[in-house]
Amino acid sequence: SYKPELFFLTRNWSARPNWMQGFFVQSGVQHESNGRGEEFSRSTNTFYFKPTLIFFDAGSELGLQISPKLLAYFNNDDDTNPDLADYRGNVALEVKFGKADGIVSSTQLRFAEQGLSVQTDLSYPLSKLLKNNFDLFFQIQYCNMLAESLINYKERDQSIRIGFSIVR
Repeated sequence: SYKPELFFLTRNWSARPNWMQGFFVQSGVQHESNGRGEEFSRSTNTFYFKPTLIFFDAGSELGLQISPKLLAYFNNDDDTNPDLADYRGNVALEVKFGKADGIVSSTQLRFAEQGLSVQTDLSYPLSKLLKNNFDLFFQIQYCNMLAESLINYKERDQSIRIGFSIVR
C-alpha cells in the first residue's frame, strides 16, 4: 500500500509531570491506496489523533514509549471495502521498550470488531559495526493481522519478516 500522510506533531509539552520525560501529540490525515487500477483498486482515508508518552531511566538508559491512537475513516470506498473499520478498528496502541543504542522492541495492537491484530518488531542498530557513519538497523518483524492489505482485508495474514530499516 501507498500511504502518503500530512501530520502535525507538537513539541515536547513542558506542562507534563516530572516523572514523564516526554509528552507529544500527533494528529493528521493519511490516504492509503494499493496502487492498482479498475476493479482491483482499493483506497481509504483516515483522520487520527495520537498522544505519545515517554518514560526514561537515566541509570539503566532504558526507555518506554506508549502511544494510543484513535482513527476515523472518511471517503472510504463503499463499493470495495465498506466495512474496513470492522477489520482494522478505530483504536490502536503502540508500545516501544529498549535502549536507543541497543535492542528495541516495538509492538502495535489494533483493536477491531472482527479481532485483534498484532505486529511486533525487534531492531538492533548496526551503526556500531559501520563505525557510526550510517544509521541502519537489523529488524525482525512478526505480524498476525487482519486487513494488512486493502484488497484482502477480511483475511488474517501471518508472517515473519527479516530485513534492514533506516528508522525505528
